[in-house]
Amino acid sequence: MRISPLFLLFPFLAFAQNTPPTFDGVVNPEEWSSAEKHTIEYEISPGNNTPSPVATEAYITYGVSDLYVGFIAYADMSTLRSSIRNRDEGYQDDFVMIGIDTYGDGRYMVSLGANAEGNQLDLKFLPNGNDDTSYNVSYESKASKHQDAYHVELKIPFSVLQFKNKPTVKWNILLYRSTYTADSRSQNINFPIDLNNPCLACQTPVSITLNNIKAKNRVEFLPYVYGGLSGERENNALKFGKFNKTIGLSGLVDLNNVTSLEYAINPDFSQVEADASRIVANNTFAIAFPERRAYFNEGNDIISSNLRTVYTRSINQPLLSTKLISQGEHDRIYWLAAYDEASPYLIGGENGSYFGEGTAAYSSIFKYQRTYKQGSNLSFISTNRFFKEKGSGHIFGLSGLWRFGESITAALEFNKSFTKEPNADWIDEANEGNDIISGKTVALDGENLRGDGLYFSLERNTKNWNTELEYSQKSPLYQTPLGFVTQNNVRALEFEQGYQHFFKEDAFLKQMNFSLETEFRFNYQGLKKYSSVDAGAYVQFSGNVESFAGYSHVLNEEYEGFDAKGMDSFELFVRFNPSEKIQLRAFTSIGESIFYDESAVGNNFFIGTFNSFQITSQLRISPSFRYTHLKDKEDGSYYLKGYIGRLNVNYQFNKTLSFRIIGEYNDFDEAFFYQPLFKWNPNPFTIFYIGGTNGYSRIDNQSRFSIDNSQIYMKFQYLFSL
Repeated sequence: MRISPLFLLFPFLAFAQNTPPTFDGVVNPEEWSSAEKHTIEYEISPGNNTPSPVATEAYITYGVSDLYVGFIAYADMSTLRSSIRNRDEGYQDDFVMIGIDTYGDGRYMVSLGANAEGNQLDLKFLPNGNDDTSYNVSYESKASKHQDAYHVELKIPFSVLQFKNKPTVKWNILLYRSTYTADSRSQNINFPIDLNNPCLACQTPVSITLNNIKAKNRVEFLPYVYGGLSGERENNALKFGKFNKTIGLSGLVDLNNVTSLEYAINPDFSQVEADASRIVANNTFAIAFPERRAYFNEGNDIISSNLRTVYTRSINQPLLSTKLISQGEHDRIYWLAAYDEASPYLIGGENGSYFGEGTAAYSSIFKYQRTYKQGSNLSFISTNRFFKEKGSGHIFGLSGLWRFGESITAALEFNKSFTKEPNADWIDEANEGNDIISGKTVALDGENLRGDGLYFSLERNTKNWNTELEYSQKSPLYQTPLGFVTQNNVRALEFEQGYQHFFKEDAFLKQMNFSLETEFRFNYQGLKKYSSVDAGAYVQFSGNVESFAGYSHVLNEEYEGFDAKGMDSFELFVRFNPSEKIQLRAFTSIGESIFYDESAVGNNFFIGTFNSFQITSQLRISPSFRYTHLKDKEDGSYYLKGYIGRLNVNYQFNKTLSFRIIGEYNDFDEAFFYQPLFKWNPNPFTIFYIGGTNGYSRIDNQSRFSIDNSQIYMKFQYLFSL
C-alpha cells in the first residue's frame, strides 16, 4: 500500500477529517481510535506530583464545528461518589474536566466537565490562581457507568470559545479529575505541576492543533415571561395586590468569532436561588453578595479587581442594557452600558458605610486590557454613572499584573474618582446624613468630591513557601459609583508568610499549611486604626477529615475615639466527609471584640454548622445553624444574642428537573419563612420555575406567629439559537 507523502507531512489532516464518535456517553476505543489519547496520572493534592490513585484515560478529537472529549475514569464503583444534581453542584462528586486556553497566554482557561451522571460543571481558571465558578457556557455532556469505570463524553461547540481566526490554531489544554479514596479527596492532572508558578493555566505543556475549524456566529434570543402575586399583612389580615406580569428580552449576537454583543430589554434580574441570610448584627459596613445573574456571566474576569472597582449588582433594575466583549490576540475589551431604573448609592466611611436607594441612572463600564505571556496584563478602566437627579460619579483607573520569572508576581491598581452629588434624600439625614467626611457632609447636597484608590502587591511562590506583601489606600472622599468600596480614609499594609508541607502517600497526615500574618491600618491623619498578628494552621488528615485552627491577637482597634487593645480570639473549623451520603462542617470562634453601638469590649462566641445528607442519589437534605452572642465583660449581660436556622430539602427528578423547599428561622428578627420552588433548567440560560414565599413574624411579643407576607411567582425563559 502506498502512503501519501502529504499524510506523512501533515498527519493532523487525517485527524481533522475523521468522523466524530457517536455521542452517547460511552467511550468506545474503536470510535475514538484516531483521537489523541492522554492519561491523567499526577496527583497534585494532597500529593505533590505523586502517582494518581486511580487511572484515567482521555481522548480528544474534533469535527468542523465541535470539539469532542471522552474520558474513561476507572474506579471502585461500589464507593463511587455520584448523585443526580443541579448544574454546577457536582463538585463534591467524582468528576472530570478539560481546561482550554485558546490564546495560549494564560489570560484564562475555560474548564468544562461533568460527573458520572453527566451533570455539567464549568468554570474559568484565572491567572491569579483563583477560579470563577459562576461562569457558564452551553455545551453537551453524556455519561455512563460500567463495571470498573464511568465514561463521560463532552461535545463543545467552537462558537462558545473565543479564539484567533486562522486556518490552523493551537490550543493549550489541561485534563483534570477529582476523585475520592478512603483517605482523602484526590485532585489529579495530566502533567506535573510546578508549585513555583501560581498560574496553573500557564504551565501546561500539552496542546492540540486544529485545522480548518469553523465557529458559527451565534444569534441568540432569550425572551421571558414573568407573573407574580404578593400580599402584605394589614389589620391582622393578608391583603393581596394586583397580579403582576411582565415580559422582556435579552440575547447575544456574535459580530465575529472574537467579538460578541449582548443586550437586555426590560430583563428580569431576580435570582432563582435567593441569597442566604447572614448574621449582620454588630457590623457597620455593607455586605456584598455574589453575582449569579446570567447576563453578567461573560467577562467577569476582565473587570475583576482588588479595589472592587466594579460590582455588577450595583446595576439593579435596568430597563435597557448592552454589553460588548472583544478578545483579540493581545487585546481584550469590555464595554457595558445600561439605563437603570433604580440605582443603589453606597458611600464608604472610616468607621462604617452609608447606603441609599437611588433613582434612575445611566451607567457605563469600559475596560481595555493588553495581554502578555504568563497571564501578565496592563489595563485601563472607566466607570460612569449619571443620575436623572443631575448627580454623577466617575472612575478612571490603570492596573496591571506582571510575572517576573515564574515565582514572583506583582499587581498594581490606581483609580481616580470624581463625584458630583445629586440633591436627594437617599441617605437618612436624621441618623447618618449629618455625618462629616473630610469637611464634606454625607448627605447628598450637590457637593463635588475627588478621591483616589491605590493597591499594590508582591507575591512569591515556591513549592513550600509563599510570601505576600500588600499595600492599599483609599482617600477620604474616594467613591466607586459602580463598585463596592465600604471603607475609606484608610491606608493598610499586610504581610503574610505561608508554609506548605507534603507527607508520604500512606501517612496519616496528608497535607499541612501554616501561615503567619500581620496587618496595620492608619487613617489619613496618621491615627492607627487597627493592628494585629494572626497565625493559622490547615491540616488534611486521612479519612477525609480537614481542619483549620487560627489565633488572632488584635494589638489595637480604634472606633470613633474608642481604642480597644489586646483583644484575643481563637477559631476552629472541621470538615468530615466520610462518604457521598454525609458531609459535616462545623466552625466556632471565641474571644473578644468591640460592641460598636456602645464602644465597649465584650466576650464573643460563635458556633455554626453546615451539613449535607445525600439520602438517595436524588434526595438531599442540607441543614445549617449559626448562633452568636456578645457579652458584657463585667456583668455577663448580652449586648447581642441570636441564631439563624435553615433547612434545604432538594429532590432531583433528573439533571434538569428539581423541586426544593427552604425553611429558615431568624431569631434576630423573630421571623421565619418557607420557600418552595419547582425548577426546570436544561441549560444555563433556559429556565422555568414556579414557587412562592410565606413569611411569618411574632405578633407583639406574643408566643404565636402570624403570616407577614406571601408571594407566588412564575417565570419561563427559553433560549432560541439561530
